[in-house]
Amino acid sequence: MKSSSPPVVDNVADRLCGKISRRRALFVATGALAHLVAGCTPHVLTLARCPAVPDDFEPISEFEPRTVLRTGPRSGPVIVLLHELPGLSPANMGLARCLAGEGFSVHLPLMFGTRGQDNWLLGYFQSCARSSFECSKLSTNSPIVGWIRTVCRRVADQSDGPIAVIGMCLTGAFPLACLAETRVRGVILCQPTVPFALGGTPNDDQKVDLGMDPRDLDVAVRSDVPILAMRYTRDQKSPAERMQILRWTFGDRLATIEIDGEGHSTLAGDFDEGAFADAVSYLIVALRRGPGPRAMRLAKVGGEACEITPEGRWRVRR
Repeated sequence: MKSSSPPVVDNVADRLCGKISRRRALFVATGALAHLVAGCTPHVLTLARCPAVPDDFEPISEFEPRTVLRTGPRSGPVIVLLHELPGLSPANMGLARCLAGEGFSVHLPLMFGTRGQDNWLLGYFQSCARSSFECSKLSTNSPIVGWIRTVCRRVADQSDGPIAVIGMCLTGAFPLACLAETRVRGVILCQPTVPFALGGTPNDDQKVDLGMDPRDLDVAVRSDVPILAMRYTRDQKSPAERMQILRWTFGDRLATIEIDGEGHSTLAGDFDEGAFADAVSYLIVALRRGPGPRAMRLAKVGGEACEITPEGRWRVRR
């Protein structure tokens, strides 16, 4: 319903030479420079209560040549956690450990770079410069979405219940494209940034675009899965207009969290306790780990405080 420092990689440029067009290379170089000039800070592990211990993550071999890591109880409800632009950073792995601590089995697809990578410039080249990600075009899926769907399908087949997908930053809106998989019953969109312009932030047209193929967006609209989306209020990389178009597109299926501040990474590098608590409450009900209703601390529907019902729907709290 609609409503009104890790390993240093030498010779990066040489490795990319011949693999990308001149126009795409210009986009990447300009955008990467903008990130640096703007003073983007690298992700710092703020989840001190959930340290990312390497031995806590096991590789799943069936997804070769790509890697998927898993952590948490094997019998727990399944979450597919999509990492951010710097890479599968310690902050992102810390978030996975926090979710595992809540009883979830968390799968982390490694989409580019290496485990523990926390480098904006390198991640920018590895994602936006290569054919797996489409960072600037309107109404276009990134090719990597097809592989992410495969991951969701396989992990769902191995589990006994529904699964959820969490996207962040570069992958913030990707969970919507996963709603084509019927076992996906929960999606969380954290600070979606794609598409964006040369300066590293969305331009006028991009602000109201969700970075999805219209056919996949139509599938997401026809789904009945409740959606949780979040951002910081002064985050220019994930602008207010994008949250508004999500509200217009999904109506009362969408609950939103807008945290006052200039942070970016709501659940990882700029971790917010209230947003995390709402995410966990939502996931517990959506994945049938516990009963509803559960009241949200920060999330709102139509500007009103809300709760997730036993049936897995958003409802304004009176």
